[in-house]
Amino acid sequence: MNQMTERGFKFHEHTADITVECWAPTLETAFAEAALATHEVIMNTSTVSPTESTKICVTGYDLNELLVEWVGQVIALIDIEYKFYSKFEITSLAKIDNTYTLEGLAWGEAIDFEKHETRTEVKAMTYADIRIETESEITRIWFTLDL
Repeated sequence: MNQMTERGFKFHEHTADITVECWAPTLETAFAEAALATHEVIMNTSTVSPTESTKICVTGYDLNELLVEWVGQVIALIDIEYKFYSKFEITSLAKIDNTYTLEGLAWGEAIDFEKHETRTEVKAMTYADIRIETESEITRIWFTLDL
C-alpha cells in the first residue's frame, strides 16, 4: 500500500501530556483518526464494539479551533452518553461564511469495565503544538492532550 494513502497515528510522550500525530488521505479522515487516537489514549478501542452511533456537530472560526472542538466533544461524549467509542466518521466538513462546520458520527457502546480495557483519563485537548498540514495526497495533524 502506498504510504501516502495510509491512515494512522502515533504518540509522542510529553511531561503530563501526550502529543498525537495522525495522518490520512483527506482532512475528513485525518479528523476521524484524531478522534480514534484520542480514544486509544483513554482505552483499548479494539475492546469496544461500534454498535451504536452518536451524531456530533461542532463549529470553529478556523481549522485549529474546529479540531479542538471536535476532539473536545468526542472526549465529553464518554461522560455525556456513558459510552466508549471505537469508530469515527466525518459526514460533512464545510466553511460557510467565516465559520467551519463539522458533522460526524461516533460509534461505540455502553461502558462496561469488565469488557473495556481502560488506560488513562484525558482531561482536554490543548492548543499546544497544534498543526494541520494538508498536501495533495495526505493530511497530517499534530495536537496535545492534557492527561
